Amino acid sequence: LEDEKQKKDLEYKMLQSQINPHFIYNTLNSIKWMATIQGSAGISEMTTALAKLLKSISKGTKLLVPIEEELSLLRDYFTIQSYRYGGTITMDIQTDDESLLEYQIIKFTLQPLVENAIFHGVEPKGTGHILIHVYSEKLTEESPPSIRIDVTDNGVGMSAEKADQILRSNDDSSADFFREIGVSNVHKRLQYEFGEAYGITIDSLEGEYTTMSIHIPCKM
Repeated sequence: LEDEKQKKDLEYKMLQSQINPHFIYNTLNSIKWMATIQGSAGISEMTTALAKLLKSISKGTKLLVPIEEELSLLRDYFTIQSYRYGGTITMDIQTDDESLLEYQIIKFTLQPLVENAIFHGVEPKGTGHILIHVYSEKLTEESPPSIRIDVTDNGVGMSAEKADQILRSNDDSSADFFREIGVSNVHKRLQYEFGEAYGITIDSLEGEYTTMSIHIPCKM
Protein backbone atom coordinates (compact mmCIF):
# COMPACT_ATOMS: atom_id res chain seq x y z
CA LEU A 1 0.00 0.00 0.00
CA GLU A 2 2.85 2.38 0.88
CA ASP A 3 4.62 1.61 -2.42
CA GLU A 4 1.38 2.20 -4.29
CA LYS A 5 0.90 5.54 -2.50
CA GLN A 6 4.46 6.64 -3.37
CA LYS A 7 3.89 5.60 -6.97
CA LYS A 8 0.70 7.69 -7.14
CA ASP A 9 2.51 10.64 -5.53
CA LEU A 10 5.32 10.35 -8.07
CA GLU A 11 2.87 10.14 -10.98
CA TYR A 12 1.11 13.24 -9.65
CA LYS A 13 4.38 15.15 -9.32
CA MET A 14 5.36 14.14 -12.85
CA LEU A 15 1.98 15.36 -14.10
CA GLN A 16 2.49 18.62 -12.19
CA SER A 17 5.88 19.12 -13.82
CA GLN A 18 4.22 18.77 -17.22
CA ILE A 19 1.21 20.96 -16.42
CA ASN A 20 3.04 23.88 -14.79
CA PRO A 21 5.11 25.00 -17.82
CA HIS A 22 2.09 24.66 -20.13
CA PHE A 23 -0.06 26.59 -17.68
CA ILE A 24 2.57 29.37 -17.51
CA TYR A 25 2.94 29.55 -21.32
CA ASN A 26 -0.83 29.57 -21.86
CA THR A 27 -1.32 32.25 -19.19
CA LEU A 28 1.44 34.42 -20.68
CA ASN A 29 -0.10 33.96 -24.13
CA SER A 30 -3.46 35.11 -22.78
CA ILE A 31 -1.84 38.17 -21.18
CA LYS A 32 -0.10 38.92 -24.48
CA TRP A 33 -3.37 38.89 -26.44
CA MET A 34 -5.16 40.98 -23.79
CA ALA A 35 -2.31 43.52 -23.98
CA THR A 36 -2.49 43.53 -27.79
CA ILE A 37 -6.25 44.11 -27.78
CA GLN A 38 -5.86 46.94 -25.26
CA GLY A 39 -3.01 48.52 -27.25
CA SER A 40 -0.30 47.84 -24.67
CA ALA A 41 2.53 46.93 -27.04
CA GLY A 42 5.21 46.99 -24.33
CA ILE A 43 3.39 44.44 -22.16
CA SER A 44 2.82 42.22 -25.18
CA GLU A 45 6.49 42.34 -26.17
CA MET A 46 7.73 41.64 -22.63
CA THR A 47 5.32 38.73 -22.19
CA THR A 48 6.36 37.15 -25.49
CA ALA A 49 10.05 37.47 -24.57
CA LEU A 50 9.49 35.96 -21.11
CA ALA A 51 7.51 33.02 -22.50
CA LYS A 52 10.31 32.21 -24.97
CA LEU A 53 12.94 32.40 -22.22
CA LEU A 54 10.96 30.17 -19.84
CA LYS A 55 10.40 27.62 -22.58
CA SER A 56 14.13 27.49 -23.27
CA ILE A 57 15.02 27.31 -19.55
CA SER A 58 12.66 24.37 -19.04
CA LYS A 59 14.63 22.38 -21.63
CA GLY A 60 17.80 22.57 -19.50
CA THR A 61 21.00 24.63 -19.58
CA LYS A 62 23.63 22.13 -20.80
CA LEU A 63 22.47 21.87 -24.38
CA LEU A 64 24.76 23.13 -27.14
CA VAL A 65 22.99 25.52 -29.51
CA PRO A 66 24.05 27.59 -32.54
CA ILE A 67 25.41 31.02 -31.59
CA GLU A 68 22.57 32.52 -33.62
CA GLU A 69 20.02 30.86 -31.30
CA GLU A 70 21.93 32.01 -28.22
CA LEU A 71 21.84 35.59 -29.54
CA SER A 72 18.09 35.26 -30.10
CA LEU A 73 17.63 34.21 -26.46
CA LEU A 74 19.81 37.15 -25.43
CA ARG A 75 17.58 39.57 -27.36
CA ASP A 76 14.51 38.18 -25.53
CA TYR A 77 16.28 38.61 -22.20
CA PHE A 78 17.37 42.16 -23.03
CA THR A 79 13.85 43.12 -24.18
CA ILE A 80 12.66 42.49 -20.62
CA GLN A 81 15.58 44.39 -19.07
CA SER A 82 15.22 47.37 -21.41
CA TYR A 83 11.61 47.86 -20.29
CA ARG A 84 12.61 47.30 -16.68
CA TYR A 85 15.15 50.13 -16.91
CA GLY A 86 12.94 52.42 -18.96
CA GLY A 87 15.20 52.43 -22.00
CA THR A 88 18.22 53.80 -20.14
CA ILE A 89 20.29 50.76 -21.19
CA THR A 90 20.87 49.92 -24.86
CA MET A 91 22.49 46.93 -26.58
CA ASP A 92 23.95 46.29 -30.03
CA ILE A 93 25.15 43.04 -31.59
CA GLN A 94 27.98 43.14 -34.15
CA THR A 95 29.06 40.05 -36.13
CA ASP A 96 32.13 40.22 -38.38
CA ASP A 97 31.28 37.00 -40.25
CA GLU A 98 27.70 35.65 -40.37
CA SER A 99 28.98 32.09 -40.89
CA LEU A 100 30.33 32.13 -37.30
CA LEU A 101 26.75 32.10 -36.03
CA GLU A 102 26.36 28.50 -37.21
CA TYR A 103 28.92 27.23 -34.68
CA GLN A 104 27.81 25.95 -31.29
CA ILE A 105 27.93 27.44 -27.82
CA ILE A 106 26.55 26.29 -24.47
CA LYS A 107 23.05 27.66 -24.05
CA PHE A 108 22.75 30.53 -21.54
CA THR A 109 26.40 31.52 -21.79
CA LEU A 110 25.74 35.13 -22.77
CA GLN A 111 22.86 36.06 -20.45
CA PRO A 112 24.84 35.90 -17.17
CA LEU A 113 27.58 38.08 -18.69
CA VAL A 114 25.10 40.67 -19.95
CA GLU A 115 23.27 40.62 -16.62
CA ASN A 116 26.58 41.21 -14.85
CA ALA A 117 27.25 44.12 -17.24
CA ILE A 118 23.85 45.62 -16.42
CA PHE A 119 23.81 45.23 -12.64
CA HIS A 120 27.48 45.75 -11.82
CA GLY A 121 28.61 47.91 -14.73
CA VAL A 122 25.87 50.13 -16.15
CA GLU A 123 23.29 50.35 -13.34
CA PRO A 124 25.61 52.21 -10.91
CA LYS A 125 26.04 54.89 -13.62
CA GLY A 126 22.30 55.09 -14.28
CA THR A 127 22.60 54.73 -18.06
CA GLY A 128 24.85 52.96 -20.52
CA HIS A 129 25.44 50.78 -23.55
CA ILE A 130 26.39 47.12 -24.06
CA LEU A 131 28.07 45.88 -27.23
CA ILE A 132 28.17 42.19 -28.21
CA HIS A 133 30.92 41.55 -30.78
CA VAL A 134 31.29 38.14 -32.46
CA TYR A 135 34.48 37.47 -34.45
CA SER A 136 37.20 34.89 -35.09
CA GLU A 137 40.58 34.72 -33.38
CA LYS A 138 43.63 32.47 -32.99
CA LEU A 139 44.63 31.64 -29.42
CA THR A 140 48.17 30.78 -30.59
CA GLU A 141 50.02 30.84 -33.91
CA GLU A 142 49.73 27.05 -34.19
CA SER A 143 46.11 26.69 -33.06
CA PRO A 144 43.18 26.58 -35.51
CA PRO A 145 40.85 29.59 -35.73
CA SER A 146 38.41 29.89 -32.84
CA ILE A 147 35.53 32.19 -31.92
CA ARG A 148 35.57 35.15 -29.58
CA ILE A 149 32.49 36.95 -28.27
CA ASP A 150 33.12 40.22 -26.42
CA VAL A 151 30.51 41.61 -24.02
CA THR A 152 31.56 45.24 -23.44
CA ASP A 153 29.81 47.80 -21.25
CA ASN A 154 30.72 51.45 -20.69
CA GLY A 155 29.94 51.24 -16.99
CA VAL A 156 31.96 51.73 -13.82
CA GLY A 157 34.61 49.11 -14.59
CA MET A 158 36.52 47.09 -12.02
CA SER A 159 39.99 46.36 -10.68
CA ALA A 160 42.11 43.43 -11.85
CA GLU A 161 41.61 41.84 -8.42
CA LYS A 162 37.81 42.08 -8.76
CA ALA A 163 37.96 40.59 -12.26
CA ASP A 164 39.96 37.65 -10.96
CA GLN A 165 37.50 37.19 -8.08
CA ILE A 166 34.53 37.11 -10.46
CA LEU A 167 36.06 34.23 -12.42
CA ARG A 168 36.90 32.26 -9.27
CA SER A 169 33.94 32.96 -6.97
CA ASN A 170 30.54 31.29 -7.01
CA ASP A 171 29.16 33.66 -4.39
CA ASP A 172 26.41 36.02 -5.51
CA SER A 173 23.73 37.58 -3.33
CA SER A 174 21.22 37.75 -6.18
CA ALA A 175 18.31 35.33 -6.46
CA ASP A 176 17.88 36.14 -10.16
CA PHE A 177 18.24 33.05 -12.35
CA PHE A 178 21.07 34.18 -14.60
CA ARG A 179 23.13 35.79 -11.84
CA GLU A 180 22.60 32.61 -9.84
CA ILE A 181 24.36 30.73 -12.65
CA GLY A 182 27.31 33.07 -12.07
CA VAL A 183 30.09 34.19 -14.40
CA SER A 184 32.55 31.77 -12.77
CA ASN A 185 30.17 28.88 -13.40
CA VAL A 186 29.84 29.86 -17.06
CA HIS A 187 33.65 29.96 -17.26
CA LYS A 188 33.89 26.45 -15.77
CA ARG A 189 31.14 25.06 -18.00
CA LEU A 190 32.96 26.34 -21.08
CA GLN A 191 36.23 24.78 -19.94
CA TYR A 192 34.57 21.44 -19.12
CA GLU A 193 32.94 21.35 -22.54
CA PHE A 194 35.72 22.72 -24.75
CA GLY A 195 38.96 22.38 -22.75
CA GLU A 196 41.06 24.59 -20.47
CA ALA A 197 42.36 26.69 -23.38
CA TYR A 198 38.85 28.18 -23.65
CA GLY A 199 36.53 30.01 -21.27
CA ILE A 200 36.21 33.64 -20.19
CA THR A 201 38.75 36.44 -19.84
CA ILE A 202 38.08 39.91 -18.42
CA ASP A 203 39.60 43.25 -19.40
CA SER A 204 38.48 46.34 -17.50
CA LEU A 205 39.43 49.90 -16.65
CA GLU A 206 37.85 51.42 -13.55
CA GLY A 207 35.45 54.23 -14.40
CA GLU A 208 35.59 53.43 -18.13
CA TYR A 209 34.54 49.96 -19.32
CA THR A 210 34.50 46.20 -18.81
CA THR A 211 34.91 43.58 -21.54
CA MET A 212 34.13 39.95 -20.75
CA SER A 213 35.38 37.78 -23.60
CA ILE A 214 34.10 34.28 -24.36
CA HIS A 215 36.60 32.02 -26.14
CA ILE A 216 35.21 28.88 -27.78
CA PRO A 217 36.34 26.55 -30.61
CA CYS A 218 34.67 26.40 -34.03
CA LYS A 219 32.45 23.42 -33.22
CA MET A 220 29.42 22.39 -35.27
